[in-house]
Amino acid sequence: MRRWNNIIWLGCVFLIAGCNQPSQENEIQVGETTAEVFRSRCSGCHKPSGSTVPNAPSLISLAQKNQSTIRFSLTNGTMRTQAAGLSTAQIHRLSEYISQQDVDYKPAAKDFCLEPSISFTDVSVSKWAFDERNTGVAGDTNINSQNVSRLILKWAFELPGVAEARSQPVITRDTVFIAATTSGELFALDRHTGCIKWHSHAMAPLRSALTLGNIHGRPTLFFGNSKAETSAVDARNGKWLWTTSVGMSEYSIQTGAVVFWNGALYVPVSLNEVALAQNPEHECCTAHGLVRKLDAASGKILWTRHMTSDAQPTGKSRHGTRTWGPSGAPVWSTPTIDVERGAIYVGTGQNASAPATELSDSVVALSMNNGAILWHFQATRGDTYNNACSDFPKGANCPKWIGPDFDFGASIILSRNDRGEGILLAGQKSGDVYALNPDKQGEVLWRTAVGSGSALGGVHWGMAATDNLVFAGSNDPDFPIPGYRANPGLAALDLNTGKVRWRFDVERGCQTGLMDYLQRDEIYPACSYYYAFSAALTVSNDLVFAPALDGTVRAFSTPSGHLRWKYDTAKNFDTVSGTNAHGGAMDNSGVMFSGDMAFMQSGYDLFGQLPGNVFLAFELKP
Repeated sequence: MRRWNNIIWLGCVFLIAGCNQPSQENEIQVGETTAEVFRSRCSGCHKPSGSTVPNAPSLISLAQKNQSTIRFSLTNGTMRTQAAGLSTAQIHRLSEYISQQDVDYKPAAKDFCLEPSISFTDVSVSKWAFDERNTGVAGDTNINSQNVSRLILKWAFELPGVAEARSQPVITRDTVFIAATTSGELFALDRHTGCIKWHSHAMAPLRSALTLGNIHGRPTLFFGNSKAETSAVDARNGKWLWTTSVGMSEYSIQTGAVVFWNGALYVPVSLNEVALAQNPEHECCTAHGLVRKLDAASGKILWTRHMTSDAQPTGKSRHGTRTWGPSGAPVWSTPTIDVERGAIYVGTGQNASAPATELSDSVVALSMNNGAILWHFQATRGDTYNNACSDFPKGANCPKWIGPDFDFGASIILSRNDRGEGILLAGQKSGDVYALNPDKQGEVLWRTAVGSGSALGGVHWGMAATDNLVFAGSNDPDFPIPGYRANPGLAALDLNTGKVRWRFDVERGCQTGLMDYLQRDEIYPACSYYYAFSAALTVSNDLVFAPALDGTVRAFSTPSGHLRWKYDTAKNFDTVSGTNAHGGAMDNSGVMFSGDMAFMQSGYDLFGQLPGNVFLAFELKP
């Protein structure tokens, strides 16, 4: 088992060299130009077009990002090690050089609606996966297998200053609320035309989907950012109401959506220290995952549940840097509400350093009242991993026993079997789907493999469940690993037994190699190396929509698995503001629905995937 885990990680990095780290050789020299600073500190990973490092965007891709995003990364984010020693003025000039922008984004007057009224009487999408049980089933939609062929593009909106589109929108009768997450721009758009009703800007990059709730009857948007801050914004006008820090350290971030329920917020907290561990000077690792409950009106923290105990010194790495543990067990899934049992359910990821703990790679049930652990189910034990393990040779902060990085990133689904009994459905990056009994301490009812699994494979952002069927996508990349056989596709499982009812095996449809793709000369090659299903799945009546990493979105018949519709988003689009936007990999959020319209975003530049910055609105043609 240990040998297999090591082979997985060798295949994932495919003998890829690490990025430049600050040293005496690249300290600031007197009179050094901004271009020279970039060349000495950044160009080892961020090549002009392609990249030799899977999670390092190319310079062309970085140029799509907003200045504020780049400055945050250099000062507080994953690139602060590379920026060590730079002055504030130098960081500002470097962000200008990378983004190729002199000023941050401001929408033009012509892009605003003439009549910007907003109605909240009918809400189609208010939260991640449509409901508090995270079923992924849309309630307000007319789109089905009989009319989906009439679905055509109505308008496109440029998400400014981003290369990855990752925020699920909130949708009402006449308005779409959407965030250009990494640039921190927040918009209220007219649902039918895409004009701007209001625009607001955050001081830190946003990361999570938007959630609609209320504060004393006032419609309010809740969301999280890269600094692990939860914020509330008046949905009527974009005015900020409050912001609360929910992290446990400077390395905490928010990824999963904030859940609003009965006047309270349930907030998942993840971490970015897994990436920082690649620097041998970093003392790895101290941050861990947690869940907090907040008062929605004030942002006051009501209770906190940590997923590990506080880290303690454990020794020194071979580089001589102090090491810490336990750490990790991030919560980057959106919590699931179980009102009947007074519980919330979350999934966790791997430990970032030793020792491994019992709540990593687990489904955890917490009391809604006080955050007490009701029970937990651990699928993979001993999973310790950070990005130092992806270096070749392995970095100093890589744990002695390397785990497979088998997170539960997809939100847990609360459903019922054909006998009316409660059942929890959990998808893991191992490629496994589990059915658990919430009334018997998470007892495993069945387990079915839908993919082979890997650090970038298996089940990622979300499954869907309806009519005694569970839909799960497998994102297995074609890594050239001895003995490994990728199994990408979409499976429909019987909710009661876990048996496969139908399956669609997705194929790339063209030829490319991993290194050829990562070192590509074009930002949008003719053939994408990544092409399987990572984004959340969503259901519209008798259709399941599955966006893919090559930019193709498909709709399948839920009973039969027959392909009913597909659309390629990895191309140029003329936007409502007269600018040009481009689609790319479809990751994170799934397709959203409202009446006879469907909404989706395209572009995700992490891990060498196709960047993009477009939000698309489709409508059934009469």
